[in-house]
Amino acid sequence: MPHPWVYSATITDGKIKSRVEVTDLLATRGAIEITGEATQVNGAFAPISCITNIAAATMGDPTDPDEAGRLFVNVEADPTPDHPFDKNEDLTISVRLSVEWVTVLGPGVEGSTQPRETDPTWGIHKADAHITAQKGGY
Repeated sequence: MPHPWVYSATITDGKIKSRVEVTDLLATRGAIEITGEATQVNGAFAPISCITNIAAATMGDPTDPDEAGRLFVNVEADPTPDHPFDKNEDLTISVRLSVEWVTVLGPGVEGSTQPRETDPTWGIHKADAHITAQKGGY
């Protein structure tokens, strides 16, 4: 069976805390975004949204073959209050890991002074940035 990307989840202080593998983003420098949700069939739901620095990742247990050589980050999610999570039910966690860039484009086409009236085009590069993680990770 292949290894999972969410290795564990615990409810502590009203938050679902998950341990997520980020090894596939090892070549990344800087911030990564982790989004998704934790759910149960009873309607329990907790949205996951975290921006953290890949440098904050920790190595897995070198004595555990499922963790050796893999990188992990801890992620927190706030459950919605309507349907509490049940410790006796399975928990499904879906996560997406990504590196996010923001680009600002102005109207028009690079090198052209004529605006395009029939097919509006935004092709004049104005700015771009890589999302950065706040100190502490969340």
